[in-house]
Amino acid sequence: MSKTLTTLFWLIWLGLWLPLATLLGWAMFGWQFKVHMFDLGGLERFVDLLAVYAAVIAAMSGSLMAWARYNYLRFRGKDRRRSVGSVPLHALAARAGQSTETVQDWHAMRIMVAHHDANGHIVRVADKTAADRETHHLPPHQAVAAAALSA
Repeated sequence: MSKTLTTLFWLIWLGLWLPLATLLGWAMFGWQFKVHMFDLGGLERFVDLLAVYAAVIAAMSGSLMAWARYNYLRFRGKDRRRSVGSVPLHALAARAGQSTETVQDWHAMRIMVAHHDANGHIVRVADKTAADRETHHLPPHQAVAAAALSA
């Protein structure tokens, strides 16, 4: 316990020196900045590099704007977006392997839970809304048991 407390308080004491270490770091950075930018002539190279960056950004922006303009001219006045038609009820029933009446009953459900087998085929469908309505009229302890059994 003694060693743990000693270590903890040494870390806290070192943490108290962080503002001074940060100040020294900033001062060192300022000195390095002065040496590299002014004494070694880095400012001229920096300005040249900014000119290269500006040229690259202008070329990329220009190419993207040209591409957008090309697509605007190519597709203006053409609306190729169409709504997707709904799937017929008999096609849904065939896909699910169920009768049309069963699928129509599913459409009437507000919240339904579909249970599948290992191959992904629908085994059973439960009407969650009907189960919720039944449990709302039960006392709380029976509602929890009914919900657990229906799941």
